[in-house]
Amino acid sequence: MKVALINTVVGYGSVGRIVYDLSKMPGVEGKVYYGRKTNKTDADACKFTGFFENADQAVQTFLFDNHAWTNARDTKKLVADLEAFQPDLVHLHNLHGYYLDAPVLFSYLKESGVPVVWTLHDCWAFTGHCAHYEKAGCMQWKTKCEVCPLLNTYPYTWTGRNVSRNYERKKELFTSITDQVHLVVPSHWLKTQVEQSFLKSMNCTVIPTGIDLSVFHPVESDFRQKNHLEKNTIILAVSSGWPAEKGYGDLLKLCSILQGDEKLVVVGVNSRQKKELERLGAIAMRRTSNASELAALYSTSDVLINPTYGDTFPTVNLEALVCGCPVVTYRTGGSPEVLTPETGGVIDCGEIDEALELIRHSNWDRNACTKQGQRYGRANMLAAYEALYQKCDHERKKQ
Repeated sequence: MKVALINTVVGYGSVGRIVYDLSKMPGVEGKVYYGRKTNKTDADACKFTGFFENADQAVQTFLFDNHAWTNARDTKKLVADLEAFQPDLVHLHNLHGYYLDAPVLFSYLKESGVPVVWTLHDCWAFTGHCAHYEKAGCMQWKTKCEVCPLLNTYPYTWTGRNVSRNYERKKELFTSITDQVHLVVPSHWLKTQVEQSFLKSMNCTVIPTGIDLSVFHPVESDFRQKNHLEKNTIILAVSSGWPAEKGYGDLLKLCSILQGDEKLVVVGVNSRQKKELERLGAIAMRRTSNASELAALYSTSDVLINPTYGDTFPTVNLEALVCGCPVVTYRTGGSPEVLTPETGGVIDCGEIDEALELIRHSNWDRNACTKQGQRYGRANMLAAYEALYQKCDHERKKQ
């Protein structure tokens, strides 16, 4: 089966790795179409935009909120290659990311009639602007986005004049191929959101994000010895970056209430945050792409704290669990879905004092954590996608 996969990147980040793995599934002749960064994998891949085109859309987004509505010329190159490739199925992932003209792509999809699987990794597809709205408590997307409180979040823009227009043109464009599309979401929470949005008439399946169990599992680590933390409680926080919506301010508060035998370790900070956290006594580390290093950190830590104010289905929770590390997270998005009473705790957003009390007084089971995390192996995710691909292909052949 020929499958065209479209995403911002390939082989980079959690979504880029998923796209790569899907392109390599047995029985699939996959070709990845992407618009940013470099393909450092062996995937058959086509990059159809360049730096200046990405920059132009970033400027268009900032000035006019035209995210995913520019780069028509380059997206036509994508369409031309798709017409030559003649896929049996098109699998969409992130259409946002400063690289794509959505109307050009959807015109091709509608005209070709090719079956479409569309994995939503966030909420951008059914809002007038934002990718996550929970931190603001905004529910306008259920009817019509008008006054956006999140213009200063990705995709950043200075003007709110086009929020309603964006909502309406997404609604018109994305529902124009409803009968062709099967949505996939990684969490039950996101499925409930889709069912309240203008995408509710589309078929929707939950396929949780999978992690690589050959990398993420309990391993030996000398981190405690190197940092003289043999008798300390290590509270770990991991993210690819720490903007406000990830709970960075709450980590600062946590530093101020820790006791002498408790140590916060934060991964994914920038240079300013590193200095700020270290002044407060934390260990702060820059972002790492070394999965084995992360596995060692999870394995030696006593708990992972995930103070996110908006997340679809954070893989850091899964990575920590499968390495035997319990998780404490805010009650937001799909973040709590993987936890049981034996493997972690869930608290309301901002209740960092309650989080610390849980950490100090809970007796979580590290073996139970590992077993729970193993349910979310990459093989299970790929098997679910393979079954969906086969279903779509069977329906296509019946027509």
